[in-house]
This record gives sequence, structure tokens and C-alpha cells, in this order.
Amino acid sequence: ESTRTIDTVVLDKTGTVTTGQMTLVQVTTSPTTTREDVLALAGAVENASEHPVAAAIAAGAAAEVGPLDEVDDFRSFEGRGVRGTVQGRVVTVGRPTLLAEHDIAVDDPHLNEAQAAAEEAGQTAVLVGWNGRAHAVLAVADAIKPTSAHAIARLTALGMTPILLTGDNQTVADTVAAEVGIDTVIA
Repeated sequence: ESTRTIDTVVLDKTGTVTTGQMTLVQVTTSPTTTREDVLALAGAVENASEHPVAAAIAAGAAAEVGPLDEVDDFRSFEGRGVRGTVQGRVVTVGRPTLLAEHDIAVDDPHLNEAQAAAEEAGQTAVLVGWNGRAHAVLAVADAIKPTSAHAIARLTALGMTPILLTGDNQTVADTVAAEVGIDTVIA
């Protein structure tokens, strides 16, 4: 009976509004490295993580380069990324703030453009760095469930205010929210 008084519904993005099935959709490398090297290193480190973005990167990497190497000294930084040693290199995969904390420069204009383009497209951009420099941007996307827009419209018709809540970045959250008809976003 108390549900009649509900006026706001807060929805998690991943797995609720979206399918939760992240996929590696784009790999942009610096001129100093190859796609294969980036996928082998980032894929191996992400393979040690349980996060959906990590799983997408590891699966995409394995599909392209084959079995992934073992990782030593793996460490996860909640909501920011991961770090580990692969093939003798300490590899950091995550948000720009995590790379900056580990003195990894993210100053390649080509990579900065790729990151901005991925985020504008509603994708999650993940940077990959080692030896003091960012070497790639990996773009991961999660499809919106085909029923989400209809469900949001029904909630709104019932007089409820839907709010999208996510640990993802603001641009990705805004893109998903706009597609399903949610006006309020907390990202």
C-alpha cells in the first residue's frame, strides 16, 4: 500500500537500463605502439578484474590476440581502474586520474581526441599506459535494453520521476538517459 506514495525511482544504469553486456568497440593507439601490444597488455591486466568493463576489454583482447598472459602484482582501484605487471611492464588501465596518480602522461592529442569522441558517443573510454606514457584509448559500450524507454515512459505516466544513477562518466550517463527519456542523472 505504501508504494502509492512513491514519487521517485532511482535506476542503476548498468544491467538495469542497459544490458550490462559491455563490448570493446574501438582501440586507438599512439604512433609508438601497436594495437596487438596494447590488447595483449591491457587485456591481460583487465582479465584479472571482475568489472564488466574489464571483462569486455579482456574478451575483446583475447578474441583478437589469443590467450592472455598472467599478471603479477595486480591491483584494483575501485571505480578508477587496474594496474599490474605483464611481460615485465607495469601497465595501468583506467581513468585519466588513475594514470596521473602513477605519473603516466596523457598528453598525446590523438589519444585525447579519441577519448573525447568515445565519451561524446556515450561510450566508456579507458586509457592504457606504461613506462610513463599513455599508449592507447579503449572504448567500451553497453547497449540499452529494448524495454527501457517503454518502462521509463510508463513510470513517468504513473507520476514518478525516474533518476539515472551510475558510476560511469557524465557524458555516457547523459547519452543513455536521453535515449530512454530520463531527465535527471547522477554520474
